[in-house]
Amino acid sequence: MTYKDVVNRVQSVVNDHLILADFGYGDISDLKTRFENTSGDNQVQADYPYAFLNPGQHSRNQSAVTYNFNLIVMDMARGEVSDDPYSNMLTIQSQCQQYIDDIIARLYYYYKDQPQVLFNSMTYTPFNERFQDDVAGMTANLQILVPNAIDECIAPYDVV
Repeated sequence: MTYKDVVNRVQSVVNDHLILADFGYGDISDLKTRFENTSGDNQVQADYPYAFLNPGQHSRNQSAVTYNFNLIVMDMARGEVSDDPYSNMLTIQSQCQQYIDDIIARLYYYYKDQPQVLFNSMTYTPFNERFQDDVAGMTANLQILVPNAIDECIAPYDVV
């Protein structure tokens, strides 16, 4: 399984989710917002809840590659009610954590091939940000282990 296959699998899982409305991939600067474009063009305008896969530093050993991502799930934040402060933000953060858990469960249980979700150092980080859109959500560090042994026999070199 290639790096592209891994990203495409996560995208497929997000697209199949019945609540998540949009998927993005890339650097944080590639995050789409609803505010920035009123043309209705889905390529540049976010639809919420929005899952974004931000690549991290990957690692390799002789037998496998470990891909590291920040899986960011967010929704539009609405104004808080004065008699119940933080309720809306906390509700959105809780829902986004559940969406992350849904994605991880689908990746872990649904597919029968080799990529493996690693749970040994998974963390969640809640956030509430005011970019061009006011959003709240959760970020998880997602590690996916893909067996991929180093093999000089298949490398494109002349035999000496």
